Amino acid sequence: MSIYQDIIIKATGVSVKEAGYVEEIMREDIFHSTLDWQSRAQFVRAAREAVGLLKAYRADPELARHFPA
Repeated sequence: MSIYQDIIIKATGVSVKEAGYVEEIMREDIFHSTLDWQSRAQFVRAAREAVGLLKAYRADPELARHFPA
């Protein structure tokens, strides 16, 4: 588990497995970059946004295969 995933879990309450997906979504879909330049507030907001995106991705049959439950 990365330091980022630890913060994600504390900020959102997701599982360890889901924290990995959330981290990936934050890097690829929200920031399009690394995560180390974010303030804590930006990071937490993005983590919560990424949880919403994860739910939306899982609802889409085409995307769900990339983020299994």
